[in-house]
Amino acid sequence: MTTDDTIIMRPVPRRPETGLGAWLATVGYLAAEYNPDALLALRATPSPDHAVVWTASVSWGHEHYSVERSDGQLAEALRGLWLLVERDHQLFKTLEAAARRPAGYPPERWIDEETKETLSQLIRIVRPAFALDWSLIIIYKPIELPALRVQARLIARGSSVQLSGGGSIIRTACHALLRHAAPGIFASVGRYADADPPPTS
Repeated sequence: MTTDDTIIMRPVPRRPETGLGAWLATVGYLAAEYNPDALLALRATPSPDHAVVWTASVSWGHEHYSVERSDGQLAEALRGLWLLVERDHQLFKTLEAAARRPAGYPPERWIDEETKETLSQLIRIVRPAFALDWSLIIIYKPIELPALRVQARLIARGSSVQLSGGGSIIRTACHALLRHAAPGIFASVGRYADADPPPTS
């Protein structure tokens, strides 16, 4: 056999473990290949029936896409967001880069359990304190400083309450936000004990 007959086998690129992880990797690719200001934004707000409305958005340069789910399904918002982007763009320039594509994940693998529980815990604390007047915003930008890549913000009471936390991943940013917010939120919940409690679901 000559060297011309040798078959070179390239290793198959490893995919991110979750759809959310794939989205973060995709935003990193967008920042490197298209526009350094690329970001992924997640937003949770209450609906009148006290469900959680999740909105997932991605932007880079002049491009912006957004999907809203009123059924509380962040995973479905992320999945739908990629369907919109993929409909209009062929982003990945190589097969290796396409391994980070946020698609093809089963429902239980879109968001890891730790992140899911962190988001649920934060919302469980916020909802009774602020009823229908709150918004949780999480923004991921693939910047050089890991501790600043994720910013979580809580806006409530007509913007009179604005709290934030940062971290290298969504969980740490939300935990930081919770540490900053907890004293004020718990005080609000305590005050409701002497009055009519806010509606919860």
